[in-house]
Amino acid sequence: MRFLFLTVLAVAIALGLGTASVVFMLERFEGADALVVGPWHADRTTGSPTADPYAKARLARSGNLTLGLGEGVAFQARVDTANRELRRECAYRLEGAYPPARVWTLAAFDNGGRLIGGDGGRPRHLVSLNLMREDDNSALISIGREARPGNWLANAGTGPFVLALTFYDTPVSTDSGAAPVAMPLIVRTGCLADG
Repeated sequence: MRFLFLTVLAVAIALGLGTASVVFMLERFEGADALVVGPWHADRTTGSPTADPYAKARLARSGNLTLGLGEGVAFQARVDTANRELRRECAYRLEGAYPPARVWTLAAFDNGGRLIGGDGGRPRHLVSLNLMREDDNSALISIGREARPGNWLANAGTGPFVLALTFYDTPVSTDSGAAPVAMPLIVRTGCLADG
């Protein structure tokens, strides 16, 4: 009887630890070919047959469609440039350079992957073709609850959020890493509560 109990206990511990390690890797591991530029993270191989097994498992679990290798690359940011968690109670500004791309989009999502914003006609996402530009062709983008002049992405509710910046038809998706990738800074400009 003792042998049977110890066998069942060992199997239960192995299954529990194995499951916990897989869940941890799916939530935290960014991939073997992760591209990290400041607060921005992307896995260029996610939509390709050469993606690592964890990227394939994340894709199967989420059910999202991804861009194939050479089609584009999707960057995500969960923190600002000062490494503080992005919060919907705060306002942010994207400033600086963007990688070359035929077109790119910017949207905010909650941690469950649902699109944020859009209440009362507010913009749910921004497209690079429709942005107002500075004299040097840069685009400053404000993100927050309150409308701002210029380019503004609406944000509503409370809690953390994820910024998704997706570039289509860009050399970044197939680049070997020979040249540095320029990505915009995420600067916190104000907050309703300290956080």
